Amino acid sequence: MRFAAFVSVLRSLGPVVIGISLGFTLSLLSVSWTEETCYLGDADIEDGSVGQEALLLNGARKPSSLAGSSNDVESEEDFEPKIIPYKQVQQQSAPKKLIRAKYVSSELGIRERLFVGVLTSKNTLSTLGVAVNRTISHHLDITIFFTGTRNRKVPHGMFVVSHGDERQIWNMYQTVKYILEHYVHEYDWFYLVQDDVYTEADRIKELVEHLSVNRQLYMGRPEEFIGGEMEGKYCYGGYGFLLSRTLLLKLQPFLENCRNDILSARPDEWLGRCIIDYTGTNCVSQHEVG
Repeated sequence: MRFAAFVSVLRSLGPVVIGISLGFTLSLLSVSWTEETCYLGDADIEDGSVGQEALLLNGARKPSSLAGSSNDVESEEDFEPKIIPYKQVQQQSAPKKLIRAKYVSSELGIRERLFVGVLTSKNTLSTLGVAVNRTISHHLDITIFFTGTRNRKVPHGMFVVSHGDERQIWNMYQTVKYILEHYVHEYDWFYLVQDDVYTEADRIKELVEHLSVNRQLYMGRPEEFIGGEMEGKYCYGGYGFLLSRTLLLKLQPFLENCRNDILSARPDEWLGRCIIDYTGTNCVSQHEVG
């Protein structure tokens, strides 16, 4: 009877005892598996073979729990910040504007051969000036008319430069100055002539083709100075005269001195005196070609 009662009690308590035992067993197994995983992760980190899953598992752990954490703590304590002074960046200056020549020939140093300047006046520009322009302009690359003053209306197809003063010597001075400022580096030869002179443009062009550009040449009809007090000869303006670029460049620094020392009444004589005084070049009627 007692045995039957014991068996009945055991049947009622058996599942409870088995459940409790199974719970303790699973708890013990769980704790041992967790510790083994942690140790395995630390070993992988030391070997440098940490996989993605191990990093995810260990990501929430404190840095001090990793292997070798004591060395890292010491290195952090010894760390000294390096202060880099701030240097303001200097703004670069704006690049200089590159000045390019207007024409390719000017940039390459290629010059035309002949420049023609016609000395005229307000009273003769519309008559003699127009006649000269019709005669020679279509034979030459450039023809410019220089005058002291002019009317408001300029004859069609003419390039006219007005200096603002009708004095003949002043007109000659301003003409030479204008050529030096605007055309001396573009042409090799400069022919100046009055508007009452007939000019054979083709012969002038043919002449300069055979002359050396390196010569200091002052060519025209030689005349002696009035009074004969000065040695040398100037080129008479009534027939026109030819000036080389080399001669004009040598005369350029002294042109103002000539303007302040006018001893002649005629513009061609004044220019001849200036050329002889400062370049030592006399007027010649012919020259050896080369």
